[in-house]
Amino acid sequence: MSDCARLAELYEPYALGVLDADERSELEAHLARSCPTCTAEVERARWVVAQLTYLAPEAKPPAALRANVLKAVARPSVPEPRQSWVPAWAWVGAAMLVLLAVFSLWETRRIKRELHALETQLRTVEGQRQVLERDRQRYQEVLDILSASNTKELELKPAAANRLPPVRAYWNPGLGLVVSGGQIPTPAGDRTFQLWVVPKKGNPISAGVFRPDAGGQVLHIAKPDADMAAAAALAITEEPAGGRPQPTTKPLWVGPLG
Repeated sequence: MSDCARLAELYEPYALGVLDADERSELEAHLARSCPTCTAEVERARWVVAQLTYLAPEAKPPAALRANVLKAVARPSVPEPRQSWVPAWAWVGAAMLVLLAVFSLWETRRIKRELHALETQLRTVEGQRQVLERDRQRYQEVLDILSASNTKELELKPAAANRLPPVRAYWNPGLGLVVSGGQIPTPAGDRTFQLWVVPKKGNPISAGVFRPDAGGQVLHIAKPDADMAAAAALAITEEPAGGRPQPTTKPLWVGPLG
């Protein structure tokens, strides 16, 4: 029934022969499946359009017209009241108005559909633009950190018990911290990696959570609430989704800052 409701606006334009090729093919394919509702409605629309040709009667004047003309020629006098009748051109005009109304309704609906499609396309393009802008800003942050003269680079090596690839980190006291790596396995389920700044004294400080992308690439940017001069190392653990205030597992990667 949803197809019938959507195709209902095409009945009259189809009967008039003004549908575009795609809409005509769609409706005809639907009719070919012997839909009783649409078949009956299309036949009704065809009947209505066919009747438009009969709206204009034959242009045959009234029988008394000839006699009236002869009388007027023979003895001019005050014209007798004319018989009331609708001229043929008025019926033709009415038929044209009906055709114009049907066509205008179909054209308005077509334009609305095209506008809706354009609006959907614009929303999609705008969403893509926003994603690209966020990526641009992100990579600009990474570039600023990597190119700064006082950025410290260090390698986070995997713990001896696993075969994970190494991860590199770049920490700038004023700009932030970048962690990058490749071929990193994705944590199981909804678990995540969590980056920690391990101070010389006190508890580890979280520097955010991250997961590799579909290709195993990691690019994590953080601004740790910690002083680089007071930090002893960076470490990465695997934690439940959302991370934890303190590590709950042994580090998978560790990199000393000394």
